[in-house]
Amino acid sequence: MEIWQPDLDESSIHLAVEGSCGGTTLGLQLARQVIDDGGRVLWAAPELPDGVRFSQIFSDVSLTASSRFHAMNLVGNVDQAIDSLLKTAKVLPNVSLVVLDDYCPDSGAMPSDVIDSVNKLISDTTWTTLLISKGGTSMDSTPLIARGKSKLNTDKVWLLTRPDSDSKRILWMDEDKLQLRLNEEGFVC
Repeated sequence: MEIWQPDLDESSIHLAVEGSCGGTTLGLQLARQVIDDGGRVLWAAPELPDGVRFSQIFSDVSLTASSRFHAMNLVGNVDQAIDSLLKTAKVLPNVSLVVLDDYCPDSGAMPSDVIDSVNKLISDTTWTTLLISKGGTSMDSTPLIARGKSKLNTDKVWLLTRPDSDSKRILWMDEDKLQLRLNEEGFVC
Protein backbone atom coordinates (compact mmCIF):
# COMPACT_ATOMS: atom_id res chain seq x y z
CA MET A 1 0.00 0.00 0.00
CA GLU A 2 1.24 3.45 -0.84
CA ILE A 3 0.51 6.87 0.60
CA TRP A 4 -2.31 8.54 -1.30
CA GLN A 5 -1.25 11.71 -3.12
CA PRO A 6 -3.85 13.67 -5.08
CA ASP A 7 -3.06 16.20 -7.79
CA LEU A 8 -2.95 19.64 -6.21
CA ASP A 9 -3.76 22.06 -8.97
CA GLU A 10 -4.20 25.46 -7.29
CA SER A 11 -7.90 24.78 -6.82
CA SER A 12 -10.00 25.34 -3.72
CA ILE A 13 -11.27 22.20 -1.98
CA HIS A 14 -14.12 22.09 0.51
CA LEU A 15 -13.52 18.96 2.63
CA ALA A 16 -16.50 18.02 4.81
CA VAL A 17 -15.81 15.25 7.30
CA GLU A 18 -17.61 13.02 9.74
CA GLY A 19 -16.37 13.66 13.26
CA SER A 20 -13.11 11.93 14.19
CA CYS A 21 -12.54 10.28 10.83
CA GLY A 22 -9.23 11.94 9.93
CA GLY A 23 -9.91 15.31 8.29
CA THR A 24 -6.96 16.99 9.98
CA THR A 25 -4.77 13.99 9.16
CA LEU A 26 -5.75 14.29 5.50
CA GLY A 27 -4.81 17.96 5.61
CA LEU A 28 -1.46 17.14 7.22
CA GLN A 29 -0.82 14.50 4.56
CA LEU A 30 -1.42 17.06 1.79
CA ALA A 31 0.85 19.49 3.65
CA ARG A 32 3.58 16.86 3.72
CA GLN A 33 3.10 16.22 0.00
CA VAL A 34 3.52 19.94 -0.74
CA ILE A 35 6.60 20.25 1.47
CA ASP A 36 8.15 17.13 -0.12
CA ASP A 37 7.64 18.85 -3.49
CA GLY A 38 9.48 21.98 -2.25
CA GLY A 39 6.43 24.11 -1.47
CA ARG A 40 5.36 26.05 1.60
CA VAL A 41 2.21 25.47 3.71
CA LEU A 42 0.15 27.86 5.82
CA TRP A 43 -2.11 26.15 8.34
CA ALA A 44 -4.78 28.16 10.18
CA ALA A 45 -6.94 26.63 12.89
CA PRO A 46 -8.22 27.41 16.39
CA GLU A 47 -5.85 24.72 17.69
CA LEU A 48 -2.65 23.23 16.33
CA PRO A 49 -2.84 19.68 14.96
CA ASP A 50 -2.17 16.91 17.45
CA GLY A 51 1.60 16.72 18.04
CA VAL A 52 1.74 12.92 17.91
CA ARG A 53 -0.16 12.80 14.62
CA PHE A 54 1.97 15.60 13.18
CA SER A 55 5.13 13.66 14.12
CA GLN A 56 3.81 10.49 12.49
CA ILE A 57 2.98 12.22 9.20
CA PHE A 58 6.20 14.28 9.12
CA SER A 59 8.51 11.56 10.53
CA ASP A 60 10.80 11.39 7.47
CA VAL A 61 10.81 15.13 6.68
CA SER A 62 14.03 16.98 7.45
CA LEU A 63 13.99 19.81 9.98
CA THR A 64 14.88 22.27 7.22
CA ALA A 65 11.99 21.14 5.01
CA SER A 66 9.50 21.06 7.90
CA SER A 67 10.30 24.72 8.56
CA ARG A 68 8.15 25.44 5.49
CA PHE A 69 5.07 24.51 7.57
CA HIS A 70 3.66 27.66 9.19
CA ALA A 71 0.82 27.46 11.71
CA MET A 72 -1.42 30.40 12.56
CA ASN A 73 -4.01 30.65 15.30
CA LEU A 74 -7.49 31.23 13.88
CA VAL A 75 -9.34 32.91 16.74
CA GLY A 76 -11.29 36.08 17.28
CA ASN A 77 -12.71 38.04 14.39
CA VAL A 78 -12.81 35.66 11.44
CA ASP A 79 -12.49 38.41 8.85
CA GLN A 80 -9.34 39.80 10.47
CA ALA A 81 -7.82 36.34 10.97
CA ILE A 82 -8.39 35.32 7.35
CA ASP A 83 -7.20 38.72 6.13
CA SER A 84 -3.97 38.19 8.09
CA LEU A 85 -3.66 34.70 6.61
CA LEU A 86 -4.12 36.06 3.09
CA LYS A 87 -1.48 38.76 3.61
CA THR A 88 0.97 36.21 5.01
CA ALA A 89 0.36 33.85 2.08
CA LYS A 90 1.11 36.62 -0.39
CA VAL A 91 4.31 37.70 1.39
CA LEU A 92 5.95 34.31 1.98
CA PRO A 93 7.69 32.75 -1.02
CA ASN A 94 6.43 29.61 -2.72
CA VAL A 95 3.18 29.10 -0.80
CA SER A 96 1.55 26.07 -2.43
CA LEU A 97 -1.11 25.12 0.13
CA VAL A 98 -3.27 27.09 2.56
CA VAL A 99 -5.34 25.04 5.01
CA LEU A 100 -8.25 26.31 7.11
CA ASP A 101 -9.07 23.59 9.65
CA ASP A 102 -12.14 23.83 11.91
CA TYR A 103 -12.80 27.33 10.61
CA CYS A 104 -16.56 27.31 11.34
CA PRO A 105 -18.93 25.98 14.02
CA ASP A 106 -19.35 22.18 14.07
CA SER A 107 -23.07 22.30 13.35
CA GLY A 108 -25.83 24.50 12.01
CA ALA A 109 -25.72 27.01 9.21
CA MET A 110 -22.33 28.44 8.35
CA PRO A 111 -22.19 32.08 9.54
CA SER A 112 -22.30 34.68 6.75
CA ASP A 113 -19.12 36.43 7.98
CA VAL A 114 -17.24 33.13 7.67
CA ILE A 115 -18.63 32.55 4.17
CA ASP A 116 -17.67 36.08 3.07
CA SER A 117 -14.14 35.80 4.50
CA VAL A 118 -13.49 32.36 3.03
CA ASN A 119 -14.76 33.46 -0.39
CA LYS A 120 -12.43 36.46 -0.19
CA LEU A 121 -9.51 34.12 0.59
CA ILE A 122 -10.15 31.80 -2.36
CA SER A 123 -11.17 34.43 -4.90
CA ASP A 124 -7.72 35.30 -6.24
CA THR A 125 -5.10 32.80 -5.18
CA THR A 126 -2.20 31.00 -6.80
CA TRP A 127 -2.13 28.08 -4.38
CA THR A 128 -4.34 25.16 -3.40
CA THR A 129 -6.76 26.03 -0.60
CA LEU A 130 -8.13 23.26 1.63
CA LEU A 131 -11.12 24.05 3.85
CA ILE A 132 -11.77 21.36 6.49
CA SER A 133 -15.02 21.38 8.45
CA LYS A 134 -17.53 19.02 9.99
CA GLY A 135 -20.18 17.90 7.54
CA GLY A 136 -23.88 17.77 8.19
CA THR A 137 -26.34 14.90 8.26
CA SER A 138 -27.72 14.07 4.86
CA MET A 139 -31.43 13.62 4.28
CA ASP A 140 -30.98 11.70 1.01
CA SER A 141 -28.75 8.89 -0.25
CA THR A 142 -25.51 10.87 0.05
CA PRO A 143 -23.35 9.91 3.03
CA LEU A 144 -22.82 13.45 4.29
CA ILE A 145 -23.45 17.04 3.24
CA ALA A 146 -20.90 19.81 2.94
CA ARG A 147 -22.41 22.65 4.93
CA GLY A 148 -22.28 25.94 3.04
CA LYS A 149 -21.63 24.11 -0.24
CA SER A 150 -23.87 26.39 -2.30
CA LYS A 151 -22.46 29.57 -0.72
CA LEU A 152 -18.73 28.84 -0.76
CA ASN A 153 -17.09 29.47 -4.14
CA THR A 154 -14.89 26.37 -4.04
CA ASP A 155 -13.80 24.43 -7.11
CA LYS A 156 -14.23 20.99 -5.55
CA VAL A 157 -16.21 19.35 -2.76
CA TRP A 158 -14.82 16.29 -1.02
CA LEU A 159 -16.58 14.22 1.65
CA LEU A 160 -14.61 12.02 4.05
CA THR A 161 -16.63 9.30 5.72
CA ARG A 162 -16.00 6.38 8.04
CA PRO A 163 -18.41 3.59 7.10
CA ASP A 164 -17.35 1.28 9.95
CA SER A 165 -15.42 1.57 13.20
CA ASP A 166 -12.18 0.30 11.63
CA SER A 167 -9.46 2.11 9.68
CA LYS A 168 -11.34 2.13 6.35
CA ARG A 169 -12.44 5.51 5.00
CA ILE A 170 -14.25 6.61 1.88
CA LEU A 171 -13.30 9.87 0.21
CA TRP A 172 -15.95 11.19 -2.16
CA MET A 173 -14.34 13.62 -4.60
CA ASP A 174 -17.26 15.19 -6.40
CA GLU A 175 -18.77 12.04 -7.99
CA ASP A 176 -15.73 9.77 -7.57
CA LYS A 177 -15.49 7.34 -4.65
CA LEU A 178 -12.02 6.44 -3.34
CA GLN A 179 -11.48 3.73 -0.73
CA LEU A 180 -8.66 4.57 1.66
CA ARG A 181 -7.20 3.11 4.82
CA LEU A 182 -5.89 5.27 7.65
CA ASN A 183 -2.68 4.14 9.32
CA GLU A 184 0.10 5.87 11.28
CA GLU A 185 1.74 7.30 8.14
CA GLY A 186 -1.56 8.70 6.83
CA PHE A 187 -4.06 7.60 4.21
CA VAL A 188 -3.04 4.75 1.92
CA CYS A 189 -4.78 3.25 -1.10
